[in-house]
Amino acid sequence: MGKEDTSAKKRRKLNNSSSEISKQPPVDVYKRVVEFEESEAQSRSAEKDAILFKKFCQDVRQLFADIAELKAKGTNESKEKINAKRVEASLLLVALKKLNRLEKVRTRAGRDALNKEKQRVDSTHLLLQNLLYEADHLNKEVTKCLQFKSKDEEIELVPLEDFYKEAPKDISRPEITKNDEHQLQLARLEWELRQRRELAGACNELVSSKERVSAAIAAARSRLVALAPHLRDVLKATKPLQECLALRLDEKRDETRAASLLPPPLFLLYANGSAYSDVLGAAHVTVGISGDEDEARRLDQLNTSIENDILVSNDSDSDQDNIDDDQAEKKKRYHRTTKISKEEKAEAKKKQVLQKHPLNVQISVKIEDGTALNLIFFYLVNLKIVVVKFIMSFPRPITGVSAADVLNSDSILNELYPGDNGNDSPHPATTYLLNAAGVTDHFQNFIPEVGRPYIWAQRMCGLDFMAIILDDPKQYKPIVPSQSLSVVTVENFIFTIKKRLEARVELMKELQDLESGKILPIKNNTPIRLSATLTQWQSVGWPEYSQSPSTAFLIAEGLVTAENMLYRAIVTRQSAKLVALVALSSDYPKKAPLFSLTLDWNGTHHAGVNDDVRDIERLINTNWDTNDSGPQTLSAQMTKLLTSIDILLETSGSVEFPPDKVMLKQVRGRNRMKPYKILKQGPGLFVQY
Repeated sequence: MGKEDTSAKKRRKLNNSSSEISKQPPVDVYKRVVEFEESEAQSRSAEKDAILFKKFCQDVRQLFADIAELKAKGTNESKEKINAKRVEASLLLVALKKLNRLEKVRTRAGRDALNKEKQRVDSTHLLLQNLLYEADHLNKEVTKCLQFKSKDEEIELVPLEDFYKEAPKDISRPEITKNDEHQLQLARLEWELRQRRELAGACNELVSSKERVSAAIAAARSRLVALAPHLRDVLKATKPLQECLALRLDEKRDETRAASLLPPPLFLLYANGSAYSDVLGAAHVTVGISGDEDEARRLDQLNTSIENDILVSNDSDSDQDNIDDDQAEKKKRYHRTTKISKEEKAEAKKKQVLQKHPLNVQISVKIEDGTALNLIFFYLVNLKIVVVKFIMSFPRPITGVSAADVLNSDSILNELYPGDNGNDSPHPATTYLLNAAGVTDHFQNFIPEVGRPYIWAQRMCGLDFMAIILDDPKQYKPIVPSQSLSVVTVENFIFTIKKRLEARVELMKELQDLESGKILPIKNNTPIRLSATLTQWQSVGWPEYSQSPSTAFLIAEGLVTAENMLYRAIVTRQSAKLVALVALSSDYPKKAPLFSLTLDWNGTHHAGVNDDVRDIERLINTNWDTNDSGPQTLSAQMTKLLTSIDILLETSGSVEFPPDKVMLKQVRGRNRMKPYKILKQGPGLFVQY
């Protein structure tokens, strides 16, 4: 029994101890190993572990070499050594793995430390940025406070000397204000307030006085308005009498009202032109005004300096520039305006600088056959010059191309006075005004659009730009129209243009006959039978005229230019052909036409290579008898040309051209001169000059 009890007690104790052991919590061996290795990695030196790692690697290599050598022997003893060395090598590999794990733990710990340091640096940098932002904000606030301007600073106060002189002692208080700037500013503001109140009271009194005057004016105007219907009835009742007496009172009244809106140059032109129209009669000269009167009235009421709108001075007020810049900046900030292209801006500038006055003056000059030249005078308000456009009116249609060209408006007015062709502005400041407005084109490019600025047109309006030529074109001076200059020029122009029109009409008739092959007989001259015939007459251009060898001398001497009217005439007689290039000046018939001849017969001959052709040219162009009456007309020259070519061919000795004229001698002298001169004896006797 005793043994059984003892064994039972032992079993009971063993069961109790095993139950206590089973009740203990499980231990994570991997975690404990990891913690141990982490603590060991921190406590051990990495350099020493590196040395151990190299040593273990060398030992492993040596063991592998020994195992290979033992395997080569193949004995039983070597097998036992191989097993021992395998165990040793395995232990070394385990040691290498541990060293590797320790190094990984160190690397991970270093990375964690680096990340913690980066986070600390980022946090510090963010804190620095916040501090910098706060400092910048505080600086801005300080700047705003320093730049703050009170409203009283914008008030223009009286000067300090005037303040102490005019202000009463109870306001100025010099014993206080001279030592305290703040009290001085308050005192000046108080004095300004008192003065403005006094001025406001005076202004109110003036306004009330103005209202009383305005009421009186309104009452007078109402009486005049009530009187207007009665005046219209009176004028209406007088219309039959005006028609019976051929009076233009209503038209004159309307023109007078429109004339009051004309610019001064055009008003002078209208006044003097109307005076000459009344003297010469409406059948010869008529003057009128056309255009938009309402627009002219609005332009007259603007009362602004147009020069200031065009010329942008470089010395403008800086304060005004700052205000404009601020306004422009506000517009950019709060508004989005439509963009305007450079082409549109340039076109707008061009239209502004070439702006015409809404009203224009029209002058029509007529001659006896009904041909009229209608001139329209415009005034360029910005360039301060007068330009002219013109229209021709004919009583009947014109036949012939060359005849129509001579009555072209540009041709008639070209060099009406010497050197005045209207191709450039006579105002010396025009180029500067165009450049100041941003227009780079020359004024000549705008002539087809605006008209020609003839010098005589300026003088008709009383403008004389020759009197204001300055060394510096920027020194612009306003031009006052001259009444006496306008009077003299209008009279001279009407006389000159009538003579030019009459001469061109006569020239037109001559050209019409020449185009049809007819040549008018010369008055008071002996009739001559002509064998040569005019087969062609037509106008030519400057390139064809200048390329002919026969015209080289005339062009080189400046006797013929591209401004002349140029024609080609072809004269034939049997096999002989004569080509005559004719140049007419603008003031024909004051200047005789110039002929250049080329003869095609037995070769090509012209004045440069043939004496006979040169003699004919000299005879036609220069050698005229003093007894000849009237100017040297084109028909007379053509008659002499045909006569001379007949004489030349008939004295050549060719059987193709038998003599048909009565000649005293066919040739004379060493130069073998031909008898081109005709004597009025019988049917006409030809002798040498």
